[in-house]
Amino acid sequence: MSEVGRRFRAVLPAVGLLTLATAGVLGISTLLGFAPAPPVWRIVLTLVAAALPGVAATDQVRAALTDWRGATAAESGAHRRPRRGAPPAQRRPDLERTGEHADTGVFTGRTRRVPTTDDLWGGEGAVATAPPRVEDPPSAGPPPRPRPPRPSWVRLAVTVLSAVALAVLLWVPQVPVSGVVRAVAQFFSGYGAYALPVLPLLLAWPLPRLHREPWPWQLPLVPLVDRRLWTGEELRTLAVATLIFVRERVLTRSTGIVLAALGLLHLVRGNPDLLDGGTSRAGGIVGLLLAEPLRLVLASGGAIALLGGVLAGAAAVVAASVGRAWGTVTGYAVLAVALAVPLGAVGAGHWLGFEYYLRTENGRVVVVAGLSPDHRQAVHDTSLTVDGLSPSLVALFDKGLPVADNADGDRIAKALARPAESAAASFVGDQFELRAGECFDWIGGSSQLRYVAPCNGAHVGEVTFVGHLPFTVDPGKAAVEIASRAVCEQSYGDYLGVPFGQSFLPLEQPLLPAGLDGDGWQPRPVIACWLGSVGPWPLKGTKTVAALQQKVSWGAAGGCKIEVPDALRVTAEQPNARCVAPGPEQKLSVPGGGFAMDLEFAAIGKAAGGAKIGAGCFDGANLANGYSFEVAADGIIEIYKHVGDQHVKLGASAKPKNAGPPTTASTPLQVTCKPTVDGGVELTAFSTGSRKATAVDKNAPITALSPRLVLSNAATAGVVMTTMIFSATRV
Repeated sequence: MSEVGRRFRAVLPAVGLLTLATAGVLGISTLLGFAPAPPVWRIVLTLVAAALPGVAATDQVRAALTDWRGATAAESGAHRRPRRGAPPAQRRPDLERTGEHADTGVFTGRTRRVPTTDDLWGGEGAVATAPPRVEDPPSAGPPPRPRPPRPSWVRLAVTVLSAVALAVLLWVPQVPVSGVVRAVAQFFSGYGAYALPVLPLLLAWPLPRLHREPWPWQLPLVPLVDRRLWTGEELRTLAVATLIFVRERVLTRSTGIVLAALGLLHLVRGNPDLLDGGTSRAGGIVGLLLAEPLRLVLASGGAIALLGGVLAGAAAVVAASVGRAWGTVTGYAVLAVALAVPLGAVGAGHWLGFEYYLRTENGRVVVVAGLSPDHRQAVHDTSLTVDGLSPSLVALFDKGLPVADNADGDRIAKALARPAESAAASFVGDQFELRAGECFDWIGGSSQLRYVAPCNGAHVGEVTFVGHLPFTVDPGKAAVEIASRAVCEQSYGDYLGVPFGQSFLPLEQPLLPAGLDGDGWQPRPVIACWLGSVGPWPLKGTKTVAALQQKVSWGAAGGCKIEVPDALRVTAEQPNARCVAPGPEQKLSVPGGGFAMDLEFAAIGKAAGGAKIGAGCFDGANLANGYSFEVAADGIIEIYKHVGDQHVKLGASAKPKNAGPPTTASTPLQVTCKPTVDGGVELTAFSTGSRKATAVDKNAPITALSPRLVLSNAATAGVVMTTMIFSATRV
């Protein structure tokens, strides 16, 4: 056989084992959906990367193969005869005298002796200078099976005590320091921390290993002991010894199984981030450091395949060593356990142990499975879109609402989006009971006692919705409060007739059952939503958008002041000021919305005759844009279009008949602004004295509007607009 053939034959078992195992894991992981199949060039790169550890572990795998053959021969009673007819150039008389064989190194080209089972089990042939052997007489029975030396009692005691100590610290939460130890262990090894108590038991009975020089532990201490840096030769010695040590531990020992499992756990659980704590619920920082470089080069599928191949190779070598000592049946059992336990745990980790959150993604509501609110392992669509959801509900989903699983996420999302399906008959409080549509008053003070009152009389609030929150377990006080607010916002439009966010009328704090944030939690608690009163009339179905008594800030702009005693007073404190109420603090603006306003006002002040007062429809995002209906000192209603500093008069009414101007009497005014079917905006104003002004704007009309009061001051400051009636509804 040629030199190349001998070298190829030497590495073939190890390379074949690692590459075949890697290819098998790649196929299985792709079929199970652990990771998408990598491109072809990365598959080839993965198999080449698997062949390299195979070359490095050539001696160990060949020794393990010899072990397994020896165990099989011992059980069958057959002797394996040495091969005859080897080329004379490859025979060494000094080795023939001892019954040993030589082979040429794969890369070095040096001739060395082939490892035998005596090297592993401590037979007399393990010493290179052993005396010549006497030819053994033919054996009548099967060759004796070598047994590893029994471990010392000290070793057994140390391993057992270590396992017990780790079990107490990691498995018994009642131990005072258990939480700290578990947190540290999970930081380094993730969920592998729960298996740490088992690992010391693997060291109780040491497995055989090839003879090697001990690791030079003195060399790292050279700068401290000798007060000098390492020489080049020392660095090479340290590096070679470390690589040999790592090669043995990772490729042929249970250490390799553990490390590969941590790396696989990191990969199959979605490559979590270290900063958000996700690695503590995967493979820890060890798994992160092992898996991430491989993932960047080989993709997730290739990295899973390579780590799986290393795990399978280490398990095979360990099983062969055990089989030589305790029989092939035991070896097969060890191989099955070494493969099934870590790979089964890793496979289960792909589907189990995740947290589920309701989130929004690409305009849809989804259930995200992950290890933290920002981590995504899997995404489930709830078939709900963000369109039509209230701002609080969207914010709640954006933040991430914890749920039990995908089904629970579907149920909660649909219940929050459609609260009418979870309506309740009544809300029972402390000595009171309220139903949807009822108005109520309250005593106040510490009792907070509420009682039903007529809606056409004085009352504090009006109940708009009574229903269940969809939570069966306590999601926390913050989630309950936000979800309650979201339910009230979602049901707002069903009661008032105008969706939440398209009206100035604010929602009040929802009524919650007493003790809900403590021990008084109850599944699917009942809440009540309500609106503050804006007058002695019910609000149900009125489509009210604004009212004089609305409990929101009127937010005057610069140069203006707004007061709300018995009536609304808008004061122009500077000359030539244009005051709009509510002011720029209120950003309400309804695209394509139409409004009808009913108001009554009067002007007060020495310069009132030079002012114009009325109402308007303005863009809440920029109050410089919009339309106004202004009553001048002579009582004429004028319609203006405002775009920035440009003010264009669109129409006007005739002079009033038998009606005084706002400077001498209160003026009632009814106005509407609504879009037309051809894309324009229709503007209409009515008042007493047969006054009517109309206009239709089709020249770049402003279609995002909201109802406002308007005071256009003259050259003199101090004009006051007093409004006694103001209400606006959607049309």
